[in-house]
Amino acid sequence: MYKVGAAKTDITYFRKGIVMLGYGKPAHKIKGVETQIYSRAVIIENQGKKICFVNVELGFCTIYLKHGVIQKLQSEFPQLGLNDSNVMITAQHTHSAPGGFGQHFFYNIPAPGFKKGVWEHLRNGIVQSIVLAHVKMKPAHIKIGFGEFNENEEVAFNRSLEAYNANPEIKHKLKKEEWHLACDRDMKLLQFEDEQGKIIANINWFGTHCTSLSNDKYKICSDNKGYAATFFEQYYKELNQDESTICIFAQDACGDVSPNFIYDVRKLWTRGKFKNDYESAKYTGDLQYAKAKSIATELNKNKNLEGRIESIQTYVEFTDIICDPEFTNGEKDCRTSPGSVGISFLEGTVEGPGMLKPVGTFLKKALAVHKKKELKSLKDENTKQEIKDYIELKYKTQSPKDIIIETSKGQFAWLDSGGDIPIPGAIEKIIANIKIAERANKAETKPWIISRLPLQIFVLGNIAIIGIPLEITTVAGRRLRKTLKEGLATYGINHTFALCQCLCRICHYARGIYATTL
Repeated sequence: MYKVGAAKTDITYFRKGIVMLGYGKPAHKIKGVETQIYSRAVIIENQGKKICFVNVELGFCTIYLKHGVIQKLQSEFPQLGLNDSNVMITAQHTHSAPGGFGQHFFYNIPAPGFKKGVWEHLRNGIVQSIVLAHVKMKPAHIKIGFGEFNENEEVAFNRSLEAYNANPEIKHKLKKEEWHLACDRDMKLLQFEDEQGKIIANINWFGTHCTSLSNDKYKICSDNKGYAATFFEQYYKELNQDESTICIFAQDACGDVSPNFIYDVRKLWTRGKFKNDYESAKYTGDLQYAKAKSIATELNKNKNLEGRIESIQTYVEFTDIICDPEFTNGEKDCRTSPGSVGISFLEGTVEGPGMLKPVGTFLKKALAVHKKKELKSLKDENTKQEIKDYIELKYKTQSPKDIIIETSKGQFAWLDSGGDIPIPGAIEKIIANIKIAERANKAETKPWIISRLPLQIFVLGNIAIIGIPLEITTVAGRRLRKTLKEGLATYGINHTFALCQCLCRICHYARGIYATTL
């Protein structure tokens, strides 16, 4: 029989002026607290091995934050036997929580800069949730369940339908009014019960962005998944007359999936069910809570999960991967390259606009001139071969984006310094904060983003929980599940149960940075 413990701790950090992480908007500063945010941890042990699954109500976790957690655990609580491999820290991806807790410059631009107080507070809170979970460990059964949202439930919509339809797997191209079908509408759930049948905890995975709250809301909030967790925990509190049950609403493949589906003509971006964003967040959260509750109530009919516990983690250099033709439509010599960010990234999305369009247009024209100049230098005998190789690779792999930031080099296009960007900060706040952040972080090392990232697998009986350092999209998620299922079949794995967003994610602050030749 397994042993399981679960706990949560409040990690809310309220300091006026701290910028929230998610929208990349310098003016998105904390002014209050709408809901507390938590770190929830579940520890599972069997036959002398254990794994620890943590879900934090943050935009994402960073390598620096996880390393801080592991170092504190090993120095102060070595008896727990926890390490980098058997602890998976995931985020449910709210855009309304503090930022500034990464060690790389690019992630901290909106903050601006690293905020030690935020980092220490989050580290200590996560550690506390893990330690408390370990204290509460007791014999337990584990069950798994599945459910699917009906088509009429307004919980998830594909915000990049054109890109979704462009995938070769999509034979039937969906129309705009069918965008709710261009995402995975299934929910997976793990439930942990003690010997008396009382629920210790449950973890469910479903992919929809925690962007019910737009970037014009300035209070800390756990967004739709946070509300879902609160609703479910409140249900168990009333049922059992105690607060011991922990409910985790983790993220799955959501890179192109949004809870927002109504275009707001006043704000010029999409919103949820109601004009009040907090009501929309509660609405989407309630849908997820209701589905999780429905799955949980049916689990008594299911067999208990049995079997081993395993964990493995490896670090991959994402800037230098040669792609197997199996995954490139047969095209050979495809590879990744050092990171770059395009203007489109800074311009934001339909639910979180960024840079002003006129500014973006100006920079695109300037960058077109710069690109032409660089490509011309390939024919110049005086240009060093290593520079030629870099330029050629950059435009081969990063096309067609208008490259504004070469994150791997720590350079703004043709400029030696972000302070040299030919646009006054008074006109464009993003440019202003780039300049401020650079001045505040002169000693910060390059590259500006992390490129060596972890891939992590937890095995629990016949299921696998996958930790990936990115915000994977719907079709990419399906491809990855298929590959993992085939690769893990010889180990008796029947389900690649979830694709968890863990650690310093490539996306949002580096969506598509590590491009390939496709």
